[in-house]
Amino acid sequence: MNRTTRPAAPPALVFALLVVTVFFWGTAFRATALGTEHATPVTFSLLRALPAGLALLALTAAMPNGRLPRGKPLWWASISGLLMVTLTFEGIAEGTTLAGAGNAAVLVNTTPFFVLGFGRAFQSERVGRWGVVGLVTAFVGVVTMVSSQITGDAGTGDVILGMSIALLSGAGFAVGTLLVKATTARYPDTDLVGFTAVQHLVGGLALIPLAFSYGDVGGTDWGSSQLWLTVAWVAIGSSAISSVSYFTTLRYIPATRASAWQFLAPVVAVLVEIGRGASPEGIVLAGMALVIFGVAVVNRAPVESASAVAVAAASAGAGAATDVGPRRDRVQR
Repeated sequence: MNRTTRPAAPPALVFALLVVTVFFWGTAFRATALGTEHATPVTFSLLRALPAGLALLALTAAMPNGRLPRGKPLWWASISGLLMVTLTFEGIAEGTTLAGAGNAAVLVNTTPFFVLGFGRAFQSERVGRWGVVGLVTAFVGVVTMVSSQITGDAGTGDVILGMSIALLSGAGFAVGTLLVKATTARYPDTDLVGFTAVQHLVGGLALIPLAFSYGDVGGTDWGSSQLWLTVAWVAIGSSAISSVSYFTTLRYIPATRASAWQFLAPVVAVLVEIGRGASPEGIVLAGMALVIFGVAVVNRAPVESASAVAVAAASAGAGAATDVGPRRDRVQR
C-alpha cells in the first residue's frame, strides 16, 4: 500500500476546484428540471450517470498515465458509486417527487453533518466549535432559502417516504465522500479520473433495472434536443467534471471542509434563476447570505486529526510533568 506523502496544494487551486464543483452542482437543478420534462427522473438519472462514466473511461484511456483502480481502490470506487451515483441520483429524484423540492433540498443538504459525525468516528477528523457553528449556520441558510417550498401537499405517507429517501441519499453521499477521502489518503497515487469512471459506470449500471422496472423508458422523448443538451450538461459538467474536481480537493483538505461547500449549490441555483430574470424574495437572499457566511466560517475553522490532537496532548502533558517535577522537589526539600 502506497503511503507516500503528497505535497500540499496551493490554496488558490483548492478554491478554484471547489468553485468549479459548486458551479456545476448548482446549475444541475435547472438542467434537471428541463430534462425531466422529457424523461422520468430515474431515466434521466440513468442518462446522466452512464454517459459520464463512458466519457471518463475514454479520458482515462487517452491520458498517458491514466489507469483504472485495482484491488481495494476498485472495491471502494464500486461501493462509493452505488452510494454517490445510484442512491444519490435516485434519492434526489424520488425525494423531490414524493416530498417536494423544498423538503428534499433540506434533507439532501444534511450531507456535511453526516460527514462531520462519520468523519470523527471513522477518520478521526475533529472540527472545532466554530466549524460546527459554520455548518449549522449554512444549513439554517439553506432551510431559510427553501422555507416557502417546504410543504406537505402530497399524502402523509408519500411525504414521509420521500423525506426518508432524501435523507438516506444525503447520508449515502457522505459515506461515499469519506470512502474517497480514505482512498486518497491510503492510495495517494490513485488516478481519480479512472476512479470516478468506475464510480459512474457501476452506479449507472445499477440504475438500469430501476429505469426499466418503473422508469417508463418507452415514454421518453428521445428526439428532444433539449433532453440531450441537458443530459450533456449534467453528465459532463455536473457529474464528470464536478466529481473529479471535488475528489481532487479531498486529497488536500479535510472532508468536513470540502463537503460544507455543498451548501452553496442552492445559492448557485438561485443565481441561475436571477440570471433568467426571476426576482427572489427577500427571505431567499437572507438565506443565501447565511449560507455564504457559514461556509466561510467552516473554511476558516481548524480541523485536526485525532493523531495530531493526541500528539499535542502528549506534548502538553510532558511539559506539565517537566514543570511540576521541580516544584515537587522543592516541596519535599
